[in-house]
Amino acid sequence: MKETAFNLGKSVVTVMRGNTLSILIVHLVFIALGFALFTPLLGALSRLLLALSSTEVLADTDIIFFVLSPYGIITLVLFGAMLITILVFEQAAMMLTYIAAQKDTQEDIIRMIGYTAARALVIFKFSVLLIIRLLIIVLPFLAVGGAVAWLALTKYDINYYLAHKPPVFYLAALMIGAILLLIAFVVIRKLLSWSLTLPLILFGDTTPRQSFEKSAAIVSNHKKLVALMLIGWGVSIFILSILVFGLLQLLTNNIIPLFYHKMTLLLMVIGFLIALLVVSNFFITALASGSFAGLLVEMSHHFGVSTSIDKIGGARRTWQLRLTRARLIGASVATGLVSLLIGLWLLNSIQPIGDVTVVAHRGAAGRAPENTMAAVQAAIEDKTDWVEIDVQETADGQVIVVHDSDFMKLAGVDLKVWDGTLAEIQAIDVGSWFAKEYADQRTPTLIDVLKESKGKAHVVIELKYYGHDEQLEQRVIDIVEQLDMTEEIAIMSLKYDGVQKVRKLRPDWDIGLLSVQVLGNMGNLDVDFLAVNMAMATSTFIRSNQAAGKRVFVWTVNDKMSMFKMMSLGVDGIITDEPALARQVMAERSELNSVERLLIHAAVMLGKSLPQKEYRDQSP
Repeated sequence: MKETAFNLGKSVVTVMRGNTLSILIVHLVFIALGFALFTPLLGALSRLLLALSSTEVLADTDIIFFVLSPYGIITLVLFGAMLITILVFEQAAMMLTYIAAQKDTQEDIIRMIGYTAARALVIFKFSVLLIIRLLIIVLPFLAVGGAVAWLALTKYDINYYLAHKPPVFYLAALMIGAILLLIAFVVIRKLLSWSLTLPLILFGDTTPRQSFEKSAAIVSNHKKLVALMLIGWGVSIFILSILVFGLLQLLTNNIIPLFYHKMTLLLMVIGFLIALLVVSNFFITALASGSFAGLLVEMSHHFGVSTSIDKIGGARRTWQLRLTRARLIGASVATGLVSLLIGLWLLNSIQPIGDVTVVAHRGAAGRAPENTMAAVQAAIEDKTDWVEIDVQETADGQVIVVHDSDFMKLAGVDLKVWDGTLAEIQAIDVGSWFAKEYADQRTPTLIDVLKESKGKAHVVIELKYYGHDEQLEQRVIDIVEQLDMTEEIAIMSLKYDGVQKVRKLRPDWDIGLLSVQVLGNMGNLDVDFLAVNMAMATSTFIRSNQAAGKRVFVWTVNDKMSMFKMMSLGVDGIITDEPALARQVMAERSELNSVERLLIHAAVMLGKSLPQKEYRDQSP
């Protein structure tokens, strides 16, 4: 069996080695087609999803609740089918390319696209059936895992379990981990048994529905061989990726320092390295796709499945690339120009040095216990522009400053915020967990924080909703107006409905939406600013929303490299546990010349990072 797997793998390598250029061209064509054809389709599907949800934007928990609805499940299946269809289309063309290469011919790419396009409906049906079958397998396991999490990890606030990791947390993690492993085992076994579905659909008269059973029947007598070949393929691609990107990191570390004082050459070198990173990624994904298609073809041949492409057409001229002196010079000049253009683009993407608002996350939560007066005072000492706090209501209708739904994380006290009176809550020590000198810290009221901050720093008030709020918006409004601080506060929340209530009550107030993930155009929302995590804060996202009149804040940014990156991208503000560090980075960045800022920005793009301090809770 090992000898057979080796021989089949050797055949794939032999064919790939002689037809690498064809594989790369097919991959490039289908990347272009993916953007040109399937991206608009996915966009239309997204708009359909939003139309079904009767909203302009779905964010965070709204996405989860919608996905669990009947419409959401249908949309999820369509989304998954569309994405799989993109991959299957390329695999189909790759298999045609591979088969043609075996026969020492080269099929015209247009004919390959035509061949796959003629089977578009069949491929899409296959993709839908694949998604449905996988969901049928996975959903029961996920339901069990969800039940374990619900029973074991919902008695207290989730942040308590993440911070303290009590024995029940490890027990639940172990059980959920075992369930995930079981899911992986079952899914991988099924995928192995379905490994010949695509060749059966493309080259035979097999329907999508029949292909699963027929593939499983063929593979059933060769399971070990199929597993060995596909595992070998995965390991080989992984090792190749490690070697290529490791070499790129080595080049970056040793080449860039040689050009620190030569701006034009530095731009070219950085541009070349970034281009090399993109090309390397393209090369590896192309080889992965082509070699996988080759394995499917070789297994099909070995197991007696027909892969005839005679009906497509005759032989075509083989792609050839002869390296002449003129071509070498032309390629060198083109490489230099592309590298310089990428370098100039990178330099141009760095936003001019301007004011960036510093927002102290739960006060200076890196210096003092979160959401305490000590953290607020530390943030003010560190020259923050804004202090960000979380507010909830107590059982006796007081508005207090606390993030979690209970006090287990902060003090090990099993008391829900909405079940405790102000007196009961303020008897709890919420500072000792951070350091002994903060043993006197108690949960402050919103009034306490606003009085302390008035005239010193503005305050971002995040409305926390755990399903027990009564008059949270109105009570916050009353307190702010009582202290005459309407010009010194902003309101935000993860819940769009919550900030819209504030908008209706006080149309002129500064309000924002906090978000981890979103579907839809946030520029259409009736808010003044957006507070998003760093993964969402791309240059395109920032600029498009700023153009729509929205300020963009990013959370939780706690290390120097990330701060440099976000500032370079042009965010309006950063939300951080380390306001003093943010001030330091702003000062350092203002003293940097364009070369130094370019180097830092390029370092981030090339995957460089600095060691980060660990924080117990960086959630919004």
